[in-house]
Amino acid sequence: MSKGTSAQNSKSSPSNANDKLPRTINMLFGADIFRGMEPSQLGLFFENTRVENYPIGTTLFTPDQSSERLFILRRGRVAIYRLTKNGRRLVTRQILPGSVFGVMGLVGQTMQGSFAEATEDSEICTITRDDVLALLKKRPDIALRTLEIVGNRLRLLEERFIEAVYSPIRVRLAHFLLSTADPSSGLLTNFTHEEIGDNIGAVRQSVTETLGIMQKQGLIVISPRQIRIIDRHGLEKIIQASQA
Repeated sequence: MSKGTSAQNSKSSPSNANDKLPRTINMLFGADIFRGMEPSQLGLFFENTRVENYPIGTTLFTPDQSSERLFILRRGRVAIYRLTKNGRRLVTRQILPGSVFGVMGLVGQTMQGSFAEATEDSEICTITRDDVLALLKKRPDIALRTLEIVGNRLRLLEERFIEAVYSPIRVRLAHFLLSTADPSSGLLTNFTHEEIGDNIGAVRQSVTETLGIMQKQGLIVISPRQIRIIDRHGLEKIIQASQA
């Protein structure tokens, strides 16, 4: 279990006409789940919602909690993870700015065996279940979008566990690099080898050794707290070969 403290980018900016709205509403305006709503409309439902800062290591929820809150990450990074039987972390999802998490708690469910921990100093908006349900009753389109989010994440979680069980570490690592690194620059920053291992279900030593091999093959360049992809096609070929 995490040693952190227990606790409870947006894609687009609103127009200048909305500059006087609370920054929480401006932030919600950029979240996918609220796509199609104007900031003024969001203000009718979430005028009392606040954004709070959580230091690195803060645990936002645990498996035995039925967290009736919706979380939206404004700044920082959050890891959703599970613990294996031997106590190792397996990260199932990395939350990036603008992303929504904690959706299952809205329907009174436990957090599906998952922990959420701030892996960087983070700024997070939390919305109560009552406020979200009030919105869903008025906006069926957002209710459908919420169901889509739940369905997609369950599918991705299933794929992730299948990959962790059956794919060689080289394939898992190639997939992680391609899906996590910045698509334009090819940079992956602020991940230790241990954190990468948590994401792909591997021990740190195996991650370090495999990254070293990839660097020798000219696929990546490794520097402190940073990995740059220099041969994306080569990493894609590793994945494709495993599927043949």
